[in-house]
Amino acid sequence: MASVKASTPAALLVLALLPGCAGVLPVKQTESGPKVVESGPAEKKAQADPAESSGGVFLPQQAYDAEGKKIPYVPAPNPYTQQPAPVPPAAQAAFAHAMALMKDGDLRMARKGFWAMTKDFPELSGPWVKLAELAEQREKPEKAREYYQKALEVNPANVNAYLKQAMFERRQGEFARARDAYLEALETWNDFPEAHLNLAILYDLYMNRPEEAQPHYEAYDFLTGGSDPKVADWLIEIRRRTGIETSFIDNPPPEPEVPAEQGAEGEAVSADATSGGSPETEEQG
Repeated sequence: MASVKASTPAALLVLALLPGCAGVLPVKQTESGPKVVESGPAEKKAQADPAESSGGVFLPQQAYDAEGKKIPYVPAPNPYTQQPAPVPPAAQAAFAHAMALMKDGDLRMARKGFWAMTKDFPELSGPWVKLAELAEQREKPEKAREYYQKALEVNPANVNAYLKQAMFERRQGEFARARDAYLEALETWNDFPEAHLNLAILYDLYMNRPEEAQPHYEAYDFLTGGSDPKVADWLIEIRRRTGIETSFIDNPPPEPEVPAEQGAEGEAVSADATSGGSPETEEQG
């Protein structure tokens, strides 16, 4: 497994999604691992999409120094959590209140609370994301689509909104739209582990494109330091199906050639050869 510095994944699927372009609301993570809506590789549910191949884009790459040693990979920071300005306490309180109403099943009042936030705090994208979720629950997909788009207009760095949007589109059976949303998330943050994983599952399970899924399974495994054995198993399994064993991410430079020296009779003799014996080979140990 490639060396990755600061590889603990940000479990961004469960963020409160409040912050807009003005700031970030800190949320304590309680998940022990990445939260994924899609299930693992299984029976395919759709034929291959004719769209142009996009399986190998936005992948991390393991670098090596001049001596052929791995250089620890430093993932790019999440641009969403890098936004410095704090969320106003009044916005935090309003969001928490609307979330509590939503959790208690009072969806009408929750919706009113989030709508009020879009007027009182127009710089925040999170309320639009919650309105999109509520619209989906009310079986109004076009409204949900509109609200996700509005959230991303308010804050294009909200990678969580892309992720939520992609999962929504997948549930609607709009696999190409889901793919595009995952790719937009990765264009915003190349090193987003959960976007790589969910895109891989979408390609593999729903779009019947395992060759495009494999690089993103590998990217997630690489970015998380191989911490999820289930995903490691999926990667082994998909390599068997595709027949692609070469890494998309970690390809060491070729070893330098050993200089040959002339033998007594003019024949090239390996520098590894011992006097009086044959050159050592892998087969011979």
